[in-house]
Amino acid sequence: MLLQLLEQSLQQDVLLNYKPMKNLTKEIERREHANMMAPFPVYDTDIINDLKLLNMITKKQDYNNVPVTYCKTCLRLHIKEVSFPKDGAISTKDKAVVPYCVDCGNTDLAEAHITEWEDMYEDKYGERFLDKKD
Repeated sequence: MLLQLLEQSLQQDVLLNYKPMKNLTKEIERREHANMMAPFPVYDTDIINDLKLLNMITKKQDYNNVPVTYCKTCLRLHIKEVSFPKDGAISTKDKAVVPYCVDCGNTDLAEAHITEWEDMYEDKYGERFLDKKD
């Protein structure tokens, strides 16, 4: 009974007061290590799996914070890179990489947060890109 109460209080403390995902990952690793070292699982494995799921979900939410590269002319996100040997370079390691827009061929690119880019796209084309249905 005491072990269950301790487990519940620890679970609530981790879920309510955890700092960035780094601490959550450390807590998962600590619990898995304790379970491996004990003759029987000290921490409920279902709770550990739930913590792993929570960790995975919170990582996906941070994906929208990655800046997007877009073409300044047409505001498209379809960007590729082509590499050329640098002037006078003999080895294949010395290459110049030039990113370009696949749609219009422009090399004038910029970076912005996805919401800022979507606002610019809506101003230019009159519709939200993520809501657009082709």
